[in-house]
Amino acid sequence: MIGRVFKIQRIFPLVFLQLLFGFIIHMSGLDLWLQAHNLDLLTGPLAYSLNGLGWLGVSLLIAMVAAEAAPTGTQKQRWCFVPISVAGFAFTCAIGSVVGLLLVEMYPALKGARASDTVFALAVGISLSVTALPVLAAILRETGLVGSVLGNPATNCAILDDVWLWLGMAVILSMAATSGHPFAIIGWLLVYLIAMFLLVRPLLNRWLNAHERSVSERMLVSISLICLSAVASDLIGLHAILGAFVAGAILPKKALAGWRDSLMLFSQTLLLPFFFILTGMRLQIDIHEQSFWLLTFVVTLAAVSAKLLSVTLTARITGLPWRESIALGSLMQCKGLMELVAINILLDSGIIGPQIFSALATMALISTFITAPILQLILGRGYIAKASL
Repeated sequence: MIGRVFKIQRIFPLVFLQLLFGFIIHMSGLDLWLQAHNLDLLTGPLAYSLNGLGWLGVSLLIAMVAAEAAPTGTQKQRWCFVPISVAGFAFTCAIGSVVGLLLVEMYPALKGARASDTVFALAVGISLSVTALPVLAAILRETGLVGSVLGNPATNCAILDDVWLWLGMAVILSMAATSGHPFAIIGWLLVYLIAMFLLVRPLLNRWLNAHERSVSERMLVSISLICLSAVASDLIGLHAILGAFVAGAILPKKALAGWRDSLMLFSQTLLLPFFFILTGMRLQIDIHEQSFWLLTFVVTLAAVSAKLLSVTLTARITGLPWRESIALGSLMQCKGLMELVAINILLDSGIIGPQIFSALATMALISTFITAPILQLILGRGYIAKASL
């Protein structure tokens, strides 16, 4: 209601308002007051239920994003984004991993109970490399750049970055697993992926093409597949979000026709707010603590500069003009929702601690908030107006 009345979503994504709302609840002491009146939002049955609803919303959103993710543009544009994405993600991850090693040497308490120094460093590297596909799509839509010479490679790079993110998260979670051997988990992951793409996907296509399926049938089968896939990845020892992403990736667009938008609206309106408000309540930001501001400055500088530099140079090498290359680099450094999902998983898995979690969440806010203004500054209103025609 606040977002709609004051039109805050025109300034920054609504999820940030939800994050801020949760942070205010925590900082004001309202959470403690509610706890004293038997409404515990962070521990206990109520908290577990609300947290479960939030993660359900995230799972459905990730699945729908994966289902709609497909390379767009001309044949040349469909391939030039691959080296841009690989270089941008790999370089940023390498820089972030080095930063993670330096930070854990200075502040050993930053890592979680289940993480070695190497796992923690890789987790920081992955977190700094994220690009938020949903937020990026919203920025392109609002600026009229969808389908343009800049919008196509930006969307395609973000899609591929999501693939690197979840593959990297699978490796990190398997390395941090307390039960089972990491190589055994990777082996089960390969079996699971082969089964999903070579067995489940053909069977799903055959079922869809055999008869004209109603909207309710397609929706029931699709959501069931997402949930079962999430359970399977969780049983392997990885996070359920990975299973939701894989399920969305194998869902044919025909299966989503007629109900995807309604599910997205339901998830974003009634489920996702639980996730982001509870995430905001977990933030531990002490404005008088110099170490927090140092952490936030370091991770923000590393994330923004590494992604901007690597994407810009690679895009220029592949043939984009300098202005479009720099604009693409600025677009790819926005973190948004995907960053918050990733660091929540890392925190819950005992790989990162609360302090670095708060610094990374603040970095996600800063990097996403500055994306649109930087884009306007680089391209100018005339370019954006021309591209939107």
